[in-house]
Amino acid sequence: MKKFQLPLRLLAIVAVLFVGWALRARAVDMLSIDYDEDDYLRAGQEYAHLIRTSDWSGFLETNYRPEHPPLAKIVIGLSLLSAPEKELTPDRATTAEPDKFLPRELVKPARTANAVLGWLTVALLAFVNPLAGLALATHAFTIKYVSQVMLEALPALTSFLTALAYLQFKKNRGMGWLAASAVFLGLTAASKYLYCVVGIAILADWFLDARARDEVKPFVRQAGLWGVLAVVVFFAADPFLWADPLTHLRESVFYHAGYSTGAAEVQRSNFPFWQPLNWLVFSPSFWHPDVFLFTPDFLIALFAVFGAARLWRKERLYALWLGLAVLFLLFWPTKWPQYVLTLTVPLSLAAAEGLTQTWQGLVAAFKNRNLNRQPYNKRESRQAVPLARPGAGCLRRFDPPAVPLPTRRLHHGLQQRVHPGRLSGRHLA
Repeated sequence: MKKFQLPLRLLAIVAVLFVGWALRARAVDMLSIDYDEDDYLRAGQEYAHLIRTSDWSGFLETNYRPEHPPLAKIVIGLSLLSAPEKELTPDRATTAEPDKFLPRELVKPARTANAVLGWLTVALLAFVNPLAGLALATHAFTIKYVSQVMLEALPALTSFLTALAYLQFKKNRGMGWLAASAVFLGLTAASKYLYCVVGIAILADWFLDARARDEVKPFVRQAGLWGVLAVVVFFAADPFLWADPLTHLRESVFYHAGYSTGAAEVQRSNFPFWQPLNWLVFSPSFWHPDVFLFTPDFLIALFAVFGAARLWRKERLYALWLGLAVLFLLFWPTKWPQYVLTLTVPLSLAAAEGLTQTWQGLVAAFKNRNLNRQPYNKRESRQAVPLARPGAGCLRRFDPPAVPLPTRRLHHGLQQRVHPGRLSGRHLA
């Protein structure tokens, strides 16, 4: 059976990749224009124009919607180079309704680029755990937000690469893997700050591991170098900071604090504290009824609850990543649904563990269903027949009279007739 494990695993990975891309390609074509797509399409158009005209200095001054770093927008701009240049998308307020008239010639390549990045995340996760890859491949909210002109696909990929590189360092202590983890964390920060929660999870897991090994001092030194390299990469990948780093960074970071408490759309939505949990069990098919073939988001969240403890025992980092991301989203005042993509990778891993544990329990129960039953042995039954015959004769000898008697008289009469002292040894046997 072991010789078939590798081919079956490879077959499962190929199937997951096929399903993941098919669902994302369908979403690229069928999803209606959503909020923020006009904003990030405009940002991509600006970068595409700078690249076409070789205006490299323009990167120092350009970052439409500067509350978010520019790297994911630059990737959108690169995707637009294959499309004809169109008139710049109008600048609209963040409270405006989605722009239904965005040119499909631009929307399609921008969405496709994000879908490819989302599909690569599925591919990496499928190699780690094919069942988890299937969960991420079919997770409807993930499909939606990596198949639109949004900022989620790139940081979702780089944050997972950050975790994978760290786990390789944890396994073999290779400093190259630690440097790679820092590079991917810097790229994550240059794409969208929120996804850097994976860095906090890494530090927590790293510290717990170092304390168990009694290596806290080396941990502090290595973690410091890791953080410095991540900051350097973040700065290098964010050219908008180069001209005036402190001012632009302060405006970008502090914008979110003001937006989360004062923006009209945030106040109007008035989502409750637990809204992120609601997004985890909600189906976007209510918004797009004809797009998603199936929406297993609720089942994925349910099995993730069952599998969280098992995931902690198997790989603590992913459990920490999931838990810290959930806590952050619960306490962060802005509750937009696309934020759940910060945790759908560890969520899928926890769901895979929960489903595996449930399946193993069902199989074990099925195998053990007859253990508590006494088996029927024909041979023992035949051996018992001769022993039962004397007793049967004794019962025939002391049959009650044919005429019915009251219960007490019958019982009293039998006590007188069947006295133990009157039975022979053969009858007692």
